[in-house]
Amino acid sequence: MLYELYYAYGIGICYCYAYSREDALEILNDSFMKVFDHIGQYDPSRPFKPWFRRIIVNKAIDYYRRNLKKFPGEPLEEGTVEVYQAEGVDQLEMEDLKQLLDQLPELHRMVFNLYEIEGYAHDEIAGMLGVSVGTSRSYLARAKEKLRAKYKALYKDDYEQII
Repeated sequence: MLYELYYAYGIGICYCYAYSREDALEILNDSFMKVFDHIGQYDPSRPFKPWFRRIIVNKAIDYYRRNLKKFPGEPLEEGTVEVYQAEGVDQLEMEDLKQLLDQLPELHRMVFNLYEIEGYAHDEIAGMLGVSVGTSRSYLARAKEKLRAKYKALYKDDYEQII
């Protein structure tokens, strides 16, 4: 019953972190297995969804680490990138954003999701991914920059109206 009740919720989160349906399903199934294995640790006086969401996000990070060689991306490095607000990207609908996020390198997308969608701080992201805080900030800035460029390329007329 739990699986059926929370399947749609869980798969929605998994799609934020996975490139394919198969990857999303693997993350979701691993998440449910952890829920079932650790259901005794769940505090019924608290909402289930936040506990489940945290498990899913952690499983997505585990999946990324386990498949690191599979995902092409930029090497981990310290860097400084100018951070500024991207007005056009902030106006995107979730469906449009998901389409654009799928075009980002895996680590950029992971940091973007953890920071912008999940609300983690850079020091938390750095700890989860095994990178420095500066690298986390750099990847977020690069992700936003790439999203902005892709948005401009796909929605040029809309972008000019926003600005």
